[in-house]
Amino acid sequence: MTAEDIGVPVLDLNECPVDQPRAVSVEGEDLIILRHGDRYVAMDRWCPHLGGDLAEGRILGRAVKCPLHGFMFSLDAGRGLNCPYKVRVHEIQVENGVLSVRLKR
Repeated sequence: MTAEDIGVPVLDLNECPVDQPRAVSVEGEDLIILRHGDRYVAMDRWCPHLGGDLAEGRILGRAVKCPLHGFMFSLDAGRGLNCPYKVRVHEIQVENGVLSVRLKR
């Protein structure tokens, strides 16, 4: 198995509070990781509009809101809910209390 098969370990579960995006870097890619309900989400960190930091964004329902202009991105698919932009949502795995991310290229 390669790192692409199992993902890259990024955080322990206890380092991922509910609905608080956490900035991480995985293989040179800036991402946010967060826990929403009973699931974990990994998505691109920077808003594609003007580079707003989604790690500083708020979770509203099933979306993260960019702090610059209020654009909202689905936690499920990364699509813009009130804008024409999209961010990538990456595969996340939980094993032995550790979150791992497999990047969507």
